[in-house]
Amino acid sequence: MTREESRARNALEKVSNKCRKQVAKRFGWKQNDYLNWKIDSGYYFSLCHLVLEQVELSVKPYFIDDLLWDILEMPENKQAPKSLRGNGAFTVRGVHLKEYVVFDTGIIPAYTEDDVAARWENTFNAVEADIARFLRENPNPDSFCPTGQTNRIYDLMMDIHSGNLDQVLEKIELYKTNHMGVFFRGPKGYDYEYIERWIGGRKQ
Repeated sequence: MTREESRARNALEKVSNKCRKQVAKRFGWKQNDYLNWKIDSGYYFSLCHLVLEQVELSVKPYFIDDLLWDILEMPENKQAPKSLRGNGAFTVRGVHLKEYVVFDTGIIPAYTEDDVAARWENTFNAVEADIARFLRENPNPDSFCPTGQTNRIYDLMMDIHSGNLDQVLEKIELYKTNHMGVFFRGPKGYDYEYIERWIGGRKQ
């Protein structure tokens, strides 16, 4: 990338971030750096704009982070800004829904600010349509756990939420036997140990 190309890309990124925030607000989305988020019908939707060319839409039940934070003894996170659920280290990764191409980086110098705003307008219109379709197909966040699209922590939290505590303990034992790693280590041990201890307290 030449110096001129780098300058053009940086300039577009600045204009894009400004326009994205303006357009997102009209559609009811909040913004924090690369992240936009929206809470709708018991779900937390996030749009991650990590590269200039595109954004990625993900979703998870809103309650799932609250449950994890209770188990990890981090209840104060519930009072933190909602953006933490989309970019925090100790959160449940959402289910990927779709990616949207926003810019053609081959024509960066050609974009005017009006062009950039229009691109984001079109993107958010598409996102909103896809969310509406998603909510029609998945009206109940309590049971949203699509096979093959989640991760271990997501699955465990959904099992706990559904009351399948014995199944959670069996899964954890299997994960340990197969040396399937954890994602959190706190002052009282690894996340599996936090979960086992939390379940033990509920079964007494």
